[in-house]
Amino acid sequence: MSQFERPLRVALFTDTYLPQINGVVTSVVNLKRGLEEAGHHVTIVAPKHPQQKPEVGVIRLRSTTYRPQPEQRYAFPPSLRKMLEFRRLKFDIIHTHGLLMPALGLGVGRVLNVPVVMTYHTRIRDYVHYAPFYATMSWLMNDKRWYVRGSRTRTRVSHRLSDSLEHGTQAIAARVDQWICNRNLEIISPAAPMADELVEMGVQTPISVVPNGINLELLAQPRPNPYGKHNIPNGVKRLLTVSRIGKEKSIDLLLERFKLIHTAMPETHLIIVGDGPERKPLEQYTKELGLSNAVTFVGYVANTEVGAYYQHADLFIFASTSETQGMVALEANACSCPVVARAEMGIISCVLDGQTGYLVDPADAQAFAQRSLELLQNETKRLEFATAAKAFAFIEGSHQTMTKRVLEVYERAIGTSKGWSDLSFADAITTARDELIG
Repeated sequence: MSQFERPLRVALFTDTYLPQINGVVTSVVNLKRGLEEAGHHVTIVAPKHPQQKPEVGVIRLRSTTYRPQPEQRYAFPPSLRKMLEFRRLKFDIIHTHGLLMPALGLGVGRVLNVPVVMTYHTRIRDYVHYAPFYATMSWLMNDKRWYVRGSRTRTRVSHRLSDSLEHGTQAIAARVDQWICNRNLEIISPAAPMADELVEMGVQTPISVVPNGINLELLAQPRPNPYGKHNIPNGVKRLLTVSRIGKEKSIDLLLERFKLIHTAMPETHLIIVGDGPERKPLEQYTKELGLSNAVTFVGYVANTEVGAYYQHADLFIFASTSETQGMVALEANACSCPVVARAEMGIISCVLDGQTGYLVDPADAQAFAQRSLELLQNETKRLEFATAAKAFAFIEGSHQTMTKRVLEVYERAIGTSKGWSDLSFADAITTARDELIG
């Protein structure tokens, strides 16, 4: 706190918060913890949730569900009463997290003349399949529709239209990302590859790479084996993945790669912790792959209990390439669980290839299976990787380290905002009034 004259009043605007469990929630909770330990005052601003519990320092905004993501809540813009409450709290800085909250946070910051920074957790273009028009258009252009079948020309046109929809929607999403990022004073990227991609997209706002911290103490606390209650047989090698079950997480590809592993080593079992809109289709796909007896969908697990699943797993496997960081890999490392993942985006910063796990070509399913089998069949090597993984996580995953780096970003943003030439909405109204009176 030495770089500030007094404790900061920080507002963390987030799309998702407890009781939900995901990477953004973990990041926000750990940042709040670190800031408060450093003596600062933190207010969480999040959507209302039907299962929320009263919590001091948390302001909830009216929210609604969204059909393609029924488990997700989206906030409405704050009411006048909430805006007056924000003004009374006199925030020194607003720090936004998520897809929609960055826009709301920018609006609040402009009205109250508060500097705004943003952590870029999520690439919007990886989530375009949740756009309201996208699912309908994809359904209409499916080559199985009656007006497409029976003609090569119709099929080609359908495929071309589908590709155009995909690329066009992603291009629009990238422009939205660029627009939002360029209206913040500072951007925080959890990993260097994502920072590089933002620069390529045309983001001119200063970008700092600050890996998200994890709760090392909670994860490392010894816990009993949880797999017995899920009827997972003893004597099998347990492969774990922890993920929201959505299209962007590539669980279908993970199942295909696990089939290769299971075929070569039948005494393996895959445990999937998490839930989401794709769970039922993926459970059906598991049956189609002939893996019903070798795959268990656990569902959501409380963040206070998830450490047990990491601690008693033999290997953590991950197929998503949409991660801006890949905190679950770091969490697995903290519990001495080696990782095999596809080498793309933020996951690269959470795995030391050949030391704490393996990073493989995203398109090479055989390499993914071979690297997994290499660790599962060689216990000495697996234990060496496990030891290195825990040491790596305790260096890179500390929430204190994250907090120190984030405070440096806040200091720069607050300093920059003092020189702004543009005024807040409230100041603009006051200036216009004075000019009219004058």
